[in-house]
Amino acid sequence: HDCGRIDITNPKAMWRKEMMPAPRIMGDMLILPTGDILMINGAKKGTSGLNYADDPNLVPVLYKPENPITKRFTELTPTKIPRMYHSTSALLPDGKILVAGSNPNYQYSFNGVKYPTELRVEKFYPPYLDPFLALNRPFIIPDLTRKPLEYGQSFTIQFKLRKLDLDQADFQVTMYAPPFTTHGVSMNQRLLVLAIRLFFNVGPRVFQVVAVAPPTAKIAPPGYYLVFLVHRRVPSPGVWMQIS
Repeated sequence: HDCGRIDITNPKAMWRKEMMPAPRIMGDMLILPTGDILMINGAKKGTSGLNYADDPNLVPVLYKPENPITKRFTELTPTKIPRMYHSTSALLPDGKILVAGSNPNYQYSFNGVKYPTELRVEKFYPPYLDPFLALNRPFIIPDLTRKPLEYGQSFTIQFKLRKLDLDQADFQVTMYAPPFTTHGVSMNQRLLVLAIRLFFNVGPRVFQVVAVAPPTAKIAPPGYYLVFLVHRRVPSPGVWMQIS
């Protein structure tokens, strides 16, 4: 029922525990482009591994780490599909979440078991995709000639936005490293918030930001990242960029 967090860059770091809205084992935790955390899938009872768990946790939870401690968890719209052992989820470039899997059985079993092998795939829409927030959503203009980024390099993102009263303080540029996920462990998942140096208008509803790539490979190992432009907690569709 509890979850722990720690600041690994603090030499005197200590674990801090918080109570979740409900127990969850074998869940997936995804970092969203906004820096919030989505907890999804899993069960409320038992333990990890095959059919050792029961009582599916059908309710995704949004965790906002920057909020006051009593206002960090929000329960979201539930699914009707149990996602137990061998379930998974992934952040898509458009900001939606792909949810799939569940097979707590020794073989593929579709009948005569409590939780059959699950072949249905879902898309989950985080709150930032609410149609009422569409006016805040930027759209990055693709640059097909973009070369791989170098560490510490300044680079330009051009984007469209229907809203006109803009403030640089309302924007973030984030880089997301897609993880390799299995058995409740999400390896290499990270979200980097980049510095913004310049922000200016270049045409009707067209704008540019100049951001700074991560300084070293210790922070961003070489590879491909999804880059998002976030405006007032609403992310653009992501674009793939390589850093090397």
